[in-house]
Amino acid sequence: MAGTPPDDPYDHDLSAEDPEEFGGPSELDRQPGRPSAEVYRRRRLAAGLAALVVLALLIGLVVWIGSLLGGSQEDPDDAPSPTVSSSPAASPTSNAPTSPEPSTEEPGSASASPTASGTQSPSPSVSESGSASASADATASASPSATPVAQDCQPQDLSVSGATDQTSYAVEQDPVLELRIENVGEDPCRANVGTSQQVFTVTSGSDRIFSTEDCQVEGEDVQMTLEPGVQESARFTWDRTRSAPECAEVSSTPGAGTYRLVVSLGEITAQPVAFTLQ
Repeated sequence: MAGTPPDDPYDHDLSAEDPEEFGGPSELDRQPGRPSAEVYRRRRLAAGLAALVVLALLIGLVVWIGSLLGGSQEDPDDAPSPTVSSSPAASPTSNAPTSPEPSTEEPGSASASPTASGTQSPSPSVSESGSASASADATASASPSATPVAQDCQPQDLSVSGATDQTSYAVEQDPVLELRIENVGEDPCRANVGTSQQVFTVTSGSDRIFSTEDCQVEGEDVQMTLEPGVQESARFTWDRTRSAPECAEVSSTPGAGTYRLVVSLGEITAQPVAFTLQ
């Protein structure tokens, strides 16, 4: 009929349809939900991390306990023992802070390298050359009664001489002064060769420029057995300064020119040795 509109194919009540067909609550929706696969993966990951942490703690605990047990069972004999070194009695060294240390030489084999700092109060000590070890070996193999006792050296038994490592020195060079001692006798003899007996003096004409006895605080006595024909030496590096008795202050410094070294050991004084400062 003309007055009745045609039925709209899309005009109907959806509520009357099957609710499951149109997304309504299904049987599964009405049941409690189950965890998804992502949730399971997260749980497994968390459990794995927790297991790793526990394992690391256990390993650390085992290592710590092992270190405690191992440290308490160390053999005390394995600890490093102190080593003792000894030097020949014929090679004493001075403990004075201002002391140069001389070296021992065979005749004709003097070293030009200094063994002392350039202070005004040398404390060189004298050490024997190769004869020291030979003497020690002989003493060890021979009976005490077979070892001869050296007598004191007489002035005629000793030869004392001075020397320098160069004959001329540039402005920046400090002369190395040397005192040489030799037993010119036929038998070994003992002498005091310590710094209490050594004197290094530098002069220029009649002017006394420098002497080691001016500022020496304490001299050292060193008794040494001198073998015949063996030369001993003590060295002192002069820093090109002036000195005065009782270590009085001196403002002037030596200039260029010719100087002379005079060394002495006790009452024995050597001949002067000339050298030049530029």
